[in-house]
Amino acid sequence: MVHERPGYSCDGRLFELCQNTPEHETRFDALLQEVTSEAADQKIAAVLGIFARQRRGSLAIRFFEATRKKGIAIRRTDYLVGVGISSSAKLKMWQQALQFFEAMPAVSVDCAVIGYSAAIGACAKGGQWQIAQKLLEDMLEWTDPNVVSYNGAISACDKGGRWKEALILFDAMSRSRVLPDQITYVSAIGACAKAEQWQEGLKLFEAMPKSRVQPTLSCCNAAISACEKGGQWQEALSLFDAMPKSHILPTVISYSAAISACDKGGEPQRALNLFEAMRRAKVDPNIISYGAAISACETGGLWEEALDLFQSMPQASVESNLVTFNAAISACTVGGQWQLATSLLECMRRVQIEPDAVTYRATIGAFGLGEML
Repeated sequence: MVHERPGYSCDGRLFELCQNTPEHETRFDALLQEVTSEAADQKIAAVLGIFARQRRGSLAIRFFEATRKKGIAIRRTDYLVGVGISSSAKLKMWQQALQFFEAMPAVSVDCAVIGYSAAIGACAKGGQWQIAQKLLEDMLEWTDPNVVSYNGAISACDKGGRWKEALILFDAMSRSRVLPDQITYVSAIGACAKAEQWQEGLKLFEAMPKSRVQPTLSCCNAAISACEKGGQWQEALSLFDAMPKSHILPTVISYSAAISACDKGGEPQRALNLFEAMRRAKVDPNIISYGAAISACETGGLWEEALDLFQSMPQASVESNLVTFNAAISACTVGGQWQLATSLLECMRRVQIEPDAVTYRATIGAFGLGEML
């Protein structure tokens, strides 16, 4: 979770030297000579970043250890290790990030909080919630985690679908008197949303003002999504309607979640009204918006509206997918339009989208209803 950027520009000389350093080379004479000049920290950070981006973590660590043995004056050892970890994290290479982290004791990192936080963040990006949690537990044994450390661990739980663990960590922050920030809330609410724990997600969102944390667009979207997944359309719309009052403009994510909430709540007309409001607000619908709106038409038996939406997708530069085809075919089935359902099935094959069981059930159902009408 370290997002610092070193104050340097990597010149061509360093990049060339890094490119020409083979994996089996144990001597870094040319590189060491280059970094012994002024601004050693910045140049070493550049080399570590280059090696990390090249996925040569082992070589980066060997180079770093070589600088120590050479006696090069390094002012911010912790920062340099953080560069290696965070560079790996951005590539979602959590194993390489842990290589940098494990090198910390050997190189006597003075400020381990940065290293721990960066390693936890790397595991979060890699979906390794158990390792992230273990790192936080290890950290607690001898130093106090900060908000970045906790955020990384909660984010890891979010990505790993572990909402209970995310809330336990959130509560631990309070006991440790570490104040949550907007990132904390987004991750914790997101974890609740994925697990359809809308009550817990809404409770967290409503607690933000008490913690003097201003809700952001991401926080609002996470809370709306939690209500949507929990089938709570009234709460979702209430959150959506409150966004402008907080000077937050809804995005396509906000609209899509609210539309989907209305669809799941059996409110097709509200869903379509939101879709039209999105267009009026000049927010471009995406495939998720269209899928939710067409599905709402199916729910309400509005097969003509479903087809209108489906046919408008190319004009909006949105390509149909399996979900939108299935929703449109199902809408035709509900409306007893077996010819249209068959036509959509043939269109799927032309655009090389493989029908699934839902597609065939809906198409067969259309034939059945057609015979009854």
